Amino acid sequence: MPWYGWLLLALGAIIALTAITLRLLRASHRGRAFLGLSTRGKLAFGRDLLRDSAVPLHAKVTIVILVGYLALPFDLIPDFIPVIGQLDDVLVLTGAIALLILTIPRERFESALAAARDADERRRTTAAASVTPPPSRSAGG
Repeated sequence: MPWYGWLLLALGAIIALTAITLRLLRASHRGRAFLGLSTRGKLAFGRDLLRDSAVPLHAKVTIVILVGYLALPFDLIPDFIPVIGQLDDVLVLTGAIALLILTIPRERFESALAAARDADERRRTTAAASVTPPPSRSAGG
């Protein structure tokens, strides 16, 4: 098989794995709840899990490796390659989230999720309160 055949095969496998993992994530209640958080909420969620002493060590290591993988410029497939470069990041991200959903105890997951939702809601209400419309002037003056 020529080199581009292997490349297409790898691309198909990455797309299939990403689609399956994302589908499984959306099928679970915890996965949908996590995906519904804002980016800051997801960061707060991860921070709460890292601080929680009842969360297993392997879950904490998974979070740290995931953040490191996404933050560092070194990837399995470099990001400058169109589509495939970003697709491997999505695959690693969805796989790590699915692993965390399976390994973190339900009550710890739910408490971190509730704290992240509360932080999101406070941020939204604070932002909405700071953007108040100016007082309207009466037309009959």
